[in-house]
Amino acid sequence: MTALTVSNLKVDIHGNTVLHDIDLSLEAGRILGVVGESGSGKSMTALSVMQLLPRGSRWSGEIRVGGMEIAGMEEEALCAMRGRDVGMIFQEPMTALNPVRTIGDQVAETVRVHTGASRREALAVAREMLDRVGLPASRFPLDRYPHDLSGGQRQRVVIAQAIALRPKLLIADEPTTALDVTTQAQILDLLTGLVREEDMGLMLITHDLAVVAGLADTIAILKDGAVVEAGPTRETFTAMRHPYTRALFSASAHVPSRMSKPEPRSVPVLSLSGVVRDYPQPRRNLFVRPPPFRAVDRVGFEIAHGENVGLVGESGCGKSTLARAILALDPLQGGEIRLNGELVSSAGEGPHPKLRAGMQVVFQDPYGSFNPRHKVRRLVTEPFHLLAAPPRGAELEKRIDRALTEVGLAPADKDKYIHEFSGGQRQRIAIARALIIEPSLIVLDEAVSALDVSIRAQILDLLADLSDRLDLSYLFISHDLAVVRAITDRVLVMKDGRIVEQGETESVFRDPQHPYTRELVAATPSLEAALAATGSR
Repeated sequence: MTALTVSNLKVDIHGNTVLHDIDLSLEAGRILGVVGESGSGKSMTALSVMQLLPRGSRWSGEIRVGGMEIAGMEEEALCAMRGRDVGMIFQEPMTALNPVRTIGDQVAETVRVHTGASRREALAVAREMLDRVGLPASRFPLDRYPHDLSGGQRQRVVIAQAIALRPKLLIADEPTTALDVTTQAQILDLLTGLVREEDMGLMLITHDLAVVAGLADTIAILKDGAVVEAGPTRETFTAMRHPYTRALFSASAHVPSRMSKPEPRSVPVLSLSGVVRDYPQPRRNLFVRPPPFRAVDRVGFEIAHGENVGLVGESGCGKSTLARAILALDPLQGGEIRLNGELVSSAGEGPHPKLRAGMQVVFQDPYGSFNPRHKVRRLVTEPFHLLAAPPRGAELEKRIDRALTEVGLAPADKDKYIHEFSGGQRQRIAIARALIIEPSLIVLDEAVSALDVSIRAQILDLLADLSDRLDLSYLFISHDLAVVRAITDRVLVMKDGRIVEQGETESVFRDPQHPYTRELVAATPSLEAALAATGSR
């Protein structure tokens, strides 16, 4: 049985053609990988199948889901189809979840709407689905809210929503973007199991060639809204007939060239000593206050001038919490943090705003870190308020244009709003905002997680070049160990709020000492290994 057929699909938005004669086919029990650059039309193709196209759109061609032609279907029938016959995992979990409803209610909603089940029955299904995606009841009760969860944990809630009714077609738009490698392996195993057990078709949209090579039966490569190459996965990657396919393959293994590290200075750019970050837990009993949850437990390390340091670990291990403490966005319950020898914050003492101009950040969620009512020109210049004499007039315009150009965008993009960009393009704007002030330290929290491989290679080259030229230091927080290995000089491995291993990047990857580090390295996807395994099946 065919789960999805797309023939001669063309989409226009306000007269601009964004998809050109797209042809795709997906059999039940099979996986189709859709790969391409950010803005190539991957997500627009998925939205066409779901009939969730933006206003001003017109489409033509044929789309069949499980044999049903969706052209001419009324909105009521489409609503019944979505969630029941077709599930979708959206790219950005925070925007896909309702912030004022509990995770249990949001997963149960799909069940109640499409089956008429009682609230108790629907919550039982929600509990089962959350358990399956790695959110056990002991730590993630149904009454928790999205803001209580890390980015990877929110993504798992979205996946639980999409698979609640075991649809015949599942569209996964970057389902593992926010997940660490061990959780990514679990989620991909879960999706693969659902495909095989439920005879479900999976349309997997991703920029990670290693993931798609190890998972997909067939692959379609999109560029500028058109399919440039398609076929069985191994055959496509072996032949690589189109130049764009070859470019993607080359970019996936790209390692930026680095100058030799500068001589160490007596004062490091960043110094942490015994840092502790606790969070109060909600009361479950009127007379007993539960102990605080320790997210960061006595962490200490240094970053030298011009040094790139990676911080890796599972989702929820405390990486982003530590980043917020470094940036003086959260108070400390112990220890101290210094920037260029000056105290940024310590237990019982608030942050010092004058030091914030010396460090910038690229957050994990590119959409949530921007004000949607402001144009890009205002968004990228926000750090200038930290300067005593910010640039004005022509100099300001020049700085904006240069920042956007450096991250692969056009100067004309400064007059657009953030909703006009794809997920990867929003991430590039976030990087431009961090770079524009040229600080001493940049904290990059999953800075390239939403970027396709070719743009990721450009951004990594840019970051390496800026580090060498401007003596910039980076704290590179990522679940993508391949990226960390490519760009960092030293790596820190974090688990349950503690640094369990640290050292020179290549030494740690070649000979990991801690069992958890060995587990992370073993779970990292490899394009070459995936293709070899595909050929042996």
